[in-house]
Amino acid sequence: MMLTGDHESSASRVAKCVGINEVYYNLKPEDKLNQVKTASRDTGGGLIMVGDGINDAPALAAATVGMVLAQRASATAIAVADVLLLQDNISGVPFCIAKARQTTSLVKQSVVLALSCILLASLPSVLGFLPLWLTGWGFVVTRRGLSG
Repeated sequence: MMLTGDHESSASRVAKCVGINEVYYNLKPEDKLNQVKTASRDTGGGLIMVGDGINDAPALAAATVGMVLAQRASATAIAVADVLLLQDNISGVPFCIAKARQTTSLVKQSVVLALSCILLASLPSVLGFLPLWLTGWGFVVTRRGLSG
């Protein structure tokens, strides 16, 4: 879905180049905001809004993730955005999504590893095979290893 304040001819031309079928044009900031809220409600969340102007700021704030193209962005749009693309190139959006998925996967793996180490160290301690201070030291080492 493409939301824009531009005229129909400009919006249609850009949407055709990018491969977007659903285009809403001649929108005011409150219209964009309403469209974003409606789309978020219909999809159950998970909406990314990409913009650069002060007119996009309310919709950027309402979206699940607001992305701003930095070189032409207004200060208000930058302030409400979650992601700031430093290059003025929309092709950075799929890269950001891929990196976010990789980061989420890495965080989940780290949590599982930390909980496994804690469980493996605390179980022998509870059974009396390891001193309690050694279990606490293993927790500190695990935390330092994950953050570094």
